[in-house]
Amino acid sequence: MESIFSRNSEQFIAAYESLNFRVAAEKCLVTQPAISKSIKKIELDYKMKLFDKEGVKMTPTQFADDLYKELLIMREGVSSLRLKFQNWHNGNSGRLNIAVGISLQSSDGFVNFISEINKIFPNVSLNISSMIKDTSIPFLRNGDIDIWIGDISDLKNDNSFKKIFVKKIPLVIYANKKNKLFKEKKISLSSLKNQKWSLLRAGPITKYTSTAGRRVENIFKKNNVDIQKYLTTFSSPAALFASTKKNDNLAIAARSLDNIAKNFDVVELNSDHILDLDIGIVVRNKIADYKIINYIISSVTNHLG
Repeated sequence: MESIFSRNSEQFIAAYESLNFRVAAEKCLVTQPAISKSIKKIELDYKMKLFDKEGVKMTPTQFADDLYKELLIMREGVSSLRLKFQNWHNGNSGRLNIAVGISLQSSDGFVNFISEINKIFPNVSLNISSMIKDTSIPFLRNGDIDIWIGDISDLKNDNSFKKIFVKKIPLVIYANKKNKLFKEKKISLSSLKNQKWSLLRAGPITKYTSTAGRRVENIFKKNNVDIQKYLTTFSSPAALFASTKKNDNLAIAARSLDNIAKNFDVVELNSDHILDLDIGIVVRNKIADYKIINYIISSVTNHLG
């Protein structure tokens, strides 16, 4: 890959330091005419002479002296930038913004697991947050977050990011043990017309056009159930299951949150699952080949799989 520092500048520096085009050419692994061409290009661009010649002797002009000093400063800056990039690329330093979907944020200590990556890459600052997909995708596009882990079902045809499918997690219906439906061996969706519902969303379901929430709503509509009529949304699994236990409503949530449901003495009803969430990893294309990114992809895949 060609250096961001220009070829003409590198060849001028070699010529200035050696005061001999042949030696400069050998140093730069080019021909002597190439050195002459670079020098002429700089002189034409700046309309200034770089070297005075008397026979075989070359003497830098004042402009050449000043240009040489400035280019050394620039080259040092480029080298520093290259080192900084390489350190970040290899996981030696940098900052990584990771967002985790609410279907995973509290399941099986997932966020704690992500934090453990710092033991492998201690000089990379990890900023881990919980974020729904609807918010995450715009943030990924503008670079505010680097990785999002959650339901990628609606992103299959989006080539803006690198996407890695990990596993399917079903959405299921939960109830408290006092609910009469708990004793039923099998429940059909069409039999749930007058139930009160809780859904794990960060806002009203009507705000989202291509989310699991919208897909759930459509499935209920096909079974002649208006879920919107008695729907309350929650932004955290704990609040969702607390409400389910207290108010005797039914909750729709990913099975990955089952451990939290059990903490609230809330159980899954035997209704099959509502739909599958395609859980995966979404990475900004520009950093998709970084060493730490590949490590995270591998670790998350192994942890969830």
